[in-house]
Amino acid sequence: MGEDTERRASSSFLSSSISSLQPADSRRQEGAAGTGTDVNVQLLAAIKSLQDQVADLQAKSTQAVAATQQCAVSQKKAPKELLATIHSVVKHLKDTLEKPMQWDTSLGFSSPENMLVTAEIATACVSDRYPAAMVQKATKKYFTTLKRRSRLISTNKISDARQKQRRLQRKHHKLQIRKATCLASTTLTPEQRDLLGAVLHVEYMSTEESEEESGEDECMGSARLTEMLQSLDRKIRRKRSSRAVEMCRKRCHGGEPSTKKPPPSCPAWAKVPDC
Repeated sequence: MGEDTERRASSSFLSSSISSLQPADSRRQEGAAGTGTDVNVQLLAAIKSLQDQVADLQAKSTQAVAATQQCAVSQKKAPKELLATIHSVVKHLKDTLEKPMQWDTSLGFSSPENMLVTAEIATACVSDRYPAAMVQKATKKYFTTLKRRSRLISTNKISDARQKQRRLQRKHHKLQIRKATCLASTTLTPEQRDLLGAVLHVEYMSTEESEEESGEDECMGSARLTEMLQSLDRKIRRKRSSRAVEMCRKRCHGGEPSTKKPPPSCPAWAKVPDC
């Protein structure tokens, strides 16, 4: 009897204990579920923020690449085929249309009147091969050339400008030949190549083999520089054909000594003392 009473008391105690524990467990489960939901929300927000940052970086990278390509295109020299196309389009607009269109060189390139001509040129020339930036640059350069030519003609200075251009072309041609000979020579030492590399620029070239010049660079270079350049020129002459030698007009010396000064970047070894 006593044992049954104790057994019933123990069962009652266990039941009440379990009943008292159930609400707390439920609350802990609900709290855990709530905590998990908050964590998920935070993770999703962090992922979304990272995705936005990645998208922003990709957009900036695309813009940077496009800007770099645009800069490269604008700095790239226009192909001769494009220049020829622009010249032919300008000639067509001027000569073959019922209502001729041509630039007014007395106005600026960006003036409304001239932009109509420029738009026609762009329509005819822009393609996958020739981007708009390249066509725009080449077109503007041609317009500038025409405007300069028109100004020279109006001021009667076209002859002087052409003579100056011929001299500059001779200098560039001479520079290219000397550079190629310097690179190909097997008798020059590395030190001599380095020294020549410092002065093989167009500023140091003279328009020799021309009857129009006299003593242009007598004050230009030291004896050492003169000797090195003459050595290069001897190598060049040995490779010329007899016909090329006949076509060269020897330079005439005489008159007043030249007052031409060496370029500011001229190294000390290449200068004439007290020149």
